[in-house]
Amino acid sequence: MKMLKLFALMLTLGIAMFGMNGASAQNKLPVITSGIAAISIRDGNALSKNTWHLNPKAKPDIYFTQVPRGNRKVTFITDQDSISFVTTYGKTYDFIVLLNGKDSCLTRISANYEGTIEQEYPVHKIAGMADTIPFFMKKSRIYFKGKLNGNKDFNVMFDLGAGMTCINSKSVSRSGIRFDGQINVQNTNGTNSEPTGSSNTLELGSIKWRKVPIVQVRNMEEDEDMIVGNSLFRDKIVEIDYDRKIVIISDSLSKDISDYSTHDVNYYQQRPRFEMDVKVGNKYYPFHFLFDTGRDGTMLIGEDFTARYNLWDQYKSIMTLGNKKIVVIPEVKIGKRIFRDIVTNANDPRHPNGKQSLLGNEVLNQFNLILDNHNGIIYLKPNSMQNENYATYKEFKTQATLLISAIVVVIALLVFGIRKWIKFRRTR
Repeated sequence: MKMLKLFALMLTLGIAMFGMNGASAQNKLPVITSGIAAISIRDGNALSKNTWHLNPKAKPDIYFTQVPRGNRKVTFITDQDSISFVTTYGKTYDFIVLLNGKDSCLTRISANYEGTIEQEYPVHKIAGMADTIPFFMKKSRIYFKGKLNGNKDFNVMFDLGAGMTCINSKSVSRSGIRFDGQINVQNTNGTNSEPTGSSNTLELGSIKWRKVPIVQVRNMEEDEDMIVGNSLFRDKIVEIDYDRKIVIISDSLSKDISDYSTHDVNYYQQRPRFEMDVKVGNKYYPFHFLFDTGRDGTMLIGEDFTARYNLWDQYKSIMTLGNKKIVVIPEVKIGKRIFRDIVTNANDPRHPNGKQSLLGNEVLNQFNLILDNHNGIIYLKPNSMQNENYATYKEFKTQATLLISAIVVVIALLVFGIRKWIKFRRTR
């Protein structure tokens, strides 16, 4: 009995010492203070203001760096303090944010990929060899032919502006998906709770992915079955060649890029945003726009760009519709290419709706591109589609004139018909 009591005492002391050592280790972590719950992060050159919400319950709360393979300086910025780390691929960096002097928020910066899905290759494939996926186009968009859970002939849109892999609600019945969760989805169909399936097999070209999470959406067109984005290729080099209608997926950048323009990239939910120059009035404004190959249009001006430079009253406005304006952008400069008099929507920053500024595929598909996810760079080169039409002010005026003319004709016919009817009634 004495031996048992002695053993219990030693065990208790051991647990206590372990707890003290753990507490001591945590106390040795760097500590910064904050009087606000939403703080800012600078990752490389990308500054995200008041987007990181401190959570004392998370142990730890993990921030994944935008370009894990790059040696990046990452800084957390509060209203009172800041802390910086130069990250190295594969490593993590822990610190504590003391919120309002009482809540300790254990925070981790991780220079790793979040939720990367490993690709599975044929047995005969040589390691390091690039994969080529042919595509076809509808309007300005890119589509693959794919296989989902063994089911063939799925039309898969390649949308670098998509944050997750999606399936059309009308295609679920032939997909073999087993839904096992729910998620809130915000898109053009509003905000809805949609079912998700966590373990699906997807095949594009010679590449196969297993355990692919997929969410159902209801805002896709009839002939679209799926949407895939950069989340499947986050640790790859992605080349889109519109001239040859192929996408090349590789592990290294081996192509001669001397005649490509170079653009810095940052990421939002794994979606690339690249820097370009937008002219408003007589001045160019640099900004990172979402690289949205899934948008069948020219661009969209979100409140982020407008608020950054206080441009709401400086746009050349055609008309105002609620909290939006239809505006004319005199010039958009991408590398050496200039797109003139683009007509698009601008959102009022005084009524934020969360929509980001983006460039659509009516403009983007005029470039062959290489997205270097390893280093956070996009390379662009004008291709054979560079003379394709896009929505300009001249086209807008032409369409408006035709619409007004059509309305005038309809009104004239109605007036003529009414007069004939009145004359007929009088003669009876």
